[in-house]
Amino acid sequence: MNKHLLLILLAGVFLGFGCNHEKPVEFSTNPQPLENPSFTRQWATSLRGGGDDPVTAVHVSDQFVFAYRRGGSVSVMDRNNGRLLHVDYPREAAQQIHPPVVLKDRIIYPTTTYLEVFDFAGRYIPHATKPTDELDKPFSQALDVSIRSDAVGAGKQLFFGADFPVSGRAVAIDMTRPYVPQLWTLMTPGSDVSSAPALLKDVVYVASENGKVMAVATDSREPIWTLEGATFATYGGVVGNLAADTTGVYVASLDTKLYCLHRTTGKVHWQYFAGVPLKEGPILTKNLIYQMVPGEGLAAIDKNPPAGSKNSGTNREARWTAADAVAFASEDDNYTYVRTSGNQIAAIDKKTGQPRFTSRRNDLVAFAPNAKGDGIIYAATAAGRVMAVRPVLHPGEVGELVVAPVAPEPVAMAR
Repeated sequence: MNKHLLLILLAGVFLGFGCNHEKPVEFSTNPQPLENPSFTRQWATSLRGGGDDPVTAVHVSDQFVFAYRRGGSVSVMDRNNGRLLHVDYPREAAQQIHPPVVLKDRIIYPTTTYLEVFDFAGRYIPHATKPTDELDKPFSQALDVSIRSDAVGAGKQLFFGADFPVSGRAVAIDMTRPYVPQLWTLMTPGSDVSSAPALLKDVVYVASENGKVMAVATDSREPIWTLEGATFATYGGVVGNLAADTTGVYVASLDTKLYCLHRTTGKVHWQYFAGVPLKEGPILTKNLIYQMVPGEGLAAIDKNPPAGSKNSGTNREARWTAADAVAFASEDDNYTYVRTSGNQIAAIDKKTGQPRFTSRRNDLVAFAPNAKGDGIIYAATAAGRVMAVRPVLHPGEVGELVVAPVAPEPVAMAR
């Protein structure tokens, strides 16, 4: 037997350990010479309960992969190897739960009116002075408003849109203040804040459904832009999450445009005309912006086209648009990996936008956007099988092809 193949078989037996207090379980793998190009599993974890408690969403951070389940639990896995670290049960998660926010030493789950906090070991962190409520149930941080948007955070602060009696507001929370956690609120008169703010260093960018975009200091709420009213106004509402990095602030508007605004002035750096209302926010990677365009597909737009090129002016065009893509999944130096309308993984040539190869597996129901640039795709089946999938781009590799659905294991395990 090939020596390399034998080592992989032995590793498949000895690394099949149980997680979260499960008994060790042996499992079989089917390593084989891989087609080039194709997709193979880097790791896979089958969660207890399987299809009885379907996975509804997958999220990824620098350290963790989170699998949200319909019953309200969150399975937290090591991003590198898929090992199940702990299962969290945030309050109200079965009714509503936003993507997690990972701070320095804790994980925060925004639900309906609660900020539920766990440390990296899975220990629940109750409120410092009010560990229970009138129902004698523990909570981390209770709010007197409903959380409306996804949240962003850094250090000890958290920012999100919330529903107030008169109008929507952006809210800044200091997670270290047990009595009055609200550091400040920013009113958006007559409109709601449905899009997640964008956070860059000591500035937070906020947009409302009436199309107003603002930049304020994280600690003081002082306006940053010197525009009239300290506000940039689109011609339609903003409901997709904002994005920001050193190249600008990115705003997808229902007025059919994607705007790139200067971070310090709020003036338009450039704009992309999609032709249809944009309901989702963009995803930023090192050199590209990926924007879902309803009815058209995934548009890839250059951040910094060569100076003097026809696409370096105020009005930008997409480098390409992938018509069958319904979500961005990952990228590497040569390919963009997308979720197709048939729930498959497709590799798109980053230069031309032409499809190059596709997985034959079509039972993946949840994908986590991975903008890191390593090409790893994080996805899950409804039956509770969470996977990290990597592309096979060189001949001679051995592994397990991501080809067709397979039956999930009966207990939680990482491969």
